[in-house]
Amino acid sequence: MLETLWAALLDAGRIVLALVLLVVVLTLVLIALVLAWNAAGKALQRIAPETRQRIRALPRTRVRNLTNRLRDRALRMHSRTVVLAVRRYAQWSARGATRHLSWAREGFGQDAPRLFPPSHAVRSAIFGWYASMPLAGIAYAVKACVLLLITVNTGTIVTTLATGTAHLWDKSGKADVSWRAPGGSPTHHVAEGAGSDPLAPLPALMAALRSAGGAVAGKAGPYLSALTDPLGRPLEAITAAAALVLAAMVLLASRVVWVALREISKPAYRGLGPVHSDPSPRFARIGSLLSLRVETNRENRPVVVLVNCLARVGAAQAHHRWSVGHRNPHSAPRVQLADAEGVVWSAWRTRHTAIRGVLRARHKEHAAQVVGALRMLETRQDGAADRTQVFDDMARTLSKIAERYAQGRTLALLDPEDLADAPSAVNREWVRLVILGTVVIGSAVGASALGVSDAAMAQVVGIVSVVMVGLLYGARLAPTDLLDVVRGQSRK
Repeated sequence: MLETLWAALLDAGRIVLALVLLVVVLTLVLIALVLAWNAAGKALQRIAPETRQRIRALPRTRVRNLTNRLRDRALRMHSRTVVLAVRRYAQWSARGATRHLSWAREGFGQDAPRLFPPSHAVRSAIFGWYASMPLAGIAYAVKACVLLLITVNTGTIVTTLATGTAHLWDKSGKADVSWRAPGGSPTHHVAEGAGSDPLAPLPALMAALRSAGGAVAGKAGPYLSALTDPLGRPLEAITAAAALVLAAMVLLASRVVWVALREISKPAYRGLGPVHSDPSPRFARIGSLLSLRVETNRENRPVVVLVNCLARVGAAQAHHRWSVGHRNPHSAPRVQLADAEGVVWSAWRTRHTAIRGVLRARHKEHAAQVVGALRMLETRQDGAADRTQVFDDMARTLSKIAERYAQGRTLALLDPEDLADAPSAVNREWVRLVILGTVVIGSAVGASALGVSDAAMAQVVGIVSVVMVGLLYGARLAPTDLLDVVRGQSRK
């Protein structure tokens, strides 16, 4: 015992001695540094002031020179790589927009400045479409593959989620909950097969939520039930009403706090000048993930579609002039404006991020009038003796719609005099929806009648849905457009 105590004391003494020696060494080093500093200061005092400043500024000058050299090399490397790549990409986009507009104006010949005048807004939209096209193509392919896999395996996903949720709910009833719930007492319940495994946080969280919900329901249930009989239980009814009012006030206060936090978290550069951000609709992020097109590409694509329609009109006009010159009356070119109608139906949604519900009716009504004008122009092709004037009016109309859309004037795509004699278009989109629903439900019923398994039935229904959507809508319908179809808006 004494030997062990003596050994411990010796070890402690060695440690203390080592610490003392360390402190002494550090003190001596500090004293040496102070003496050296004082000697250097006295030596500098004996030197001329100009030389003294030069000596003191020498290290800072070297550091500044090294920093400037590194910054110059980084800027040079950045200009030779990133800046060069961005410049080449912008030049490629500009060349693509120029070629596209030149191709669209070829058919009009000398009448191009009159029928399809140059527009900075249209050119900017086409340039933006070309700039976003490569990335949009990659995003489109990835999203299409993911949505196709989800659609084909919808039954499996739903079955797995339902089974997993039920299993999690059952497991949470056996989990160990050790805490004090609001209005309740501490619980320490571990049943047979309990989920007290610390590596299972989801059952514990579900059990905690169940316990908290049960405690709150047990506490507030008698008061809330008194609201059905306020005369028989007036005190409890008043307490429940006051609690509901306080809960509403807490929610409003939390909303105010959330708005204040969002204002505080804004970037500092917003105070340097006017910065505008478009209003975003609810669930905008989810909608952008479900949509197959990238936002910038989706916004500028209608201008490209209208320019392509203009190119078809120009080609038809050139062919008509050729047929008249060669006296070939049987050659009667005709242009369909279905793509332009699709652009007009969805112009208010693709051009703007959010339109309030009270204003959507005006946008839909104007779109119906513009579509009616386009259909009247398309009908005039079959009744006019000379189609030259029809093609001229069609080109002016499409050019005006493209420019107004690019400028964001979705409530003035055409002037009132252009819509004077045009009837409003009628929605017929519900026919496609009925056909799609009938075929999908019929495939599910037929597969069930044939005794197909649940997993195979889910894949059959998914494949049939994809095929029918492709046949009825083609590549024009995005998953987020189904909501508009249900609302009765003809967008295509």
